[in-house]
Amino acid sequence: MKKLVITKNAAQAHRAVFLLFGSIALCGLAQIAVLADDEASSHRAEDYTLGAGDVLTVTVADAPEFGGKFRVGDSGTIQISGVAHPVAAEGKTAAQLSEEIARSLVDAKQLRVPQVSVFIDEFHGRTVTVLGAVAKPAVYSIQKKTTVLDAVSAAGGALPNSGNTVTVVRGEASAEATGTGIGSVEIFDLTRLMKGEAAPDMEVRNGDVISVSAAQVVYVVGAVIKPGGFTLSNPAEGISAGQAVALAQGFTSVAASHHALIVRQSSSAQGRREIPVDIARILKGEETDVILAPNDILYVPNSGRKQTLKVMGEIAMATVNGIAIYGVGYKIGTSY
Repeated sequence: MKKLVITKNAAQAHRAVFLLFGSIALCGLAQIAVLADDEASSHRAEDYTLGAGDVLTVTVADAPEFGGKFRVGDSGTIQISGVAHPVAAEGKTAAQLSEEIARSLVDAKQLRVPQVSVFIDEFHGRTVTVLGAVAKPAVYSIQKKTTVLDAVSAAGGALPNSGNTVTVVRGEASAEATGTGIGSVEIFDLTRLMKGEAAPDMEVRNGDVISVSAAQVVYVVGAVIKPGGFTLSNPAEGISAGQAVALAQGFTSVAASHHALIVRQSSSAQGRREIPVDIARILKGEETDVILAPNDILYVPNSGRKQTLKVMGEIAMATVNGIAIYGVGYKIGTSY
């Protein structure tokens, strides 16, 4: 990462509060990415307030023994050689910290007029977490004003099987800035947000958790040309069995289209339903089409095989595992 040079005369910034909303599990999110580009990073670093985990290089002119590389500890401090007490770093800009180190060296009677510079090597102090149906779920460091769409874009964009809902759980910094409670939730329609049809894109702050929902999907498997899961572009309207077969590009030559089955899943095996459906008659207009519910499986068996509804349902359930999900492509690009 490119070092960011901050002098003692940089502008002061407001103290940020460092809290990651603890009720969200972050398994597998060890890496911390940075929401920033190199071109404007020096300007952003002037406003960045340090926090636990940030890595700094301190340089003291003509007295290198007092400098070195430091990581801000969990207590929010660093220990400078020759200074009896730890120097508070959390909540300060790099410029403010350079002044604090200079004062500490003078108070410790180590130097008379120390010239101190602080370089930020790694940003870890202010973070947001992006979870759910995105390409790169992770904890991201923020160095500038960041919106919901900025955060989703930095996470690689929403996946093809994502839904249209983005949920933001407020951390302490957002709660303080907006006058709401820590852990309060705000929900956005992702498509409308991208089109500018919803409320203005909300700024996210340190400790916020952004989660992109998974899409509602129906599955078409068995003797069809393109078996897979198909995202519902409009879950409120749903999709019919006939439309689902069309998405799967029709039947194979061995399809038993008169003996298809809808498997309506449930949270328990006892609640699962197997609903026989004659797709051939539906497509001819001889029967009323059936609306599929989210997560329904439409199974078209091969001809010549007589199976019970239960067996067909088990085959359909097994077939869905690992099947491709088809959608409309990435909703937000990866550029940032």
